[in-house]
Amino acid sequence: MGVDNELLWSKIYDVILKSLIAVDTPIQNSLKKLSTRNNCFELLGFDVLIDTDLKPWLMEVNLSPSLACDSPIDLKIKHALFVDTMNIISLRKFDRRRENLNKIK
Repeated sequence: MGVDNELLWSKIYDVILKSLIAVDTPIQNSLKKLSTRNNCFELLGFDVLIDTDLKPWLMEVNLSPSLACDSPIDLKIKHALFVDTMNIISLRKFDRRRENLNKIK
């Protein structure tokens, strides 16, 4: 019997979303204490175990997971994670010269 990757990923996403819903209220309460919410984000690491029936089980959620790389595959995964994270938060390269010119104008 083959593995239905889309179904498995759907089940994993479901586990992750349910864990995020469970902590929504405490996170919202913490955000209310910030003076600005426009420049903050948190990277979470979800450890999911998949059993022999292809059922995902949430093992733990890591706050600010390590981005240290111990192997080539680790580097490949974490590099892609870093690039995706920067794209999601719309981080752009800072051009100091252009910024100084804008201040002069």
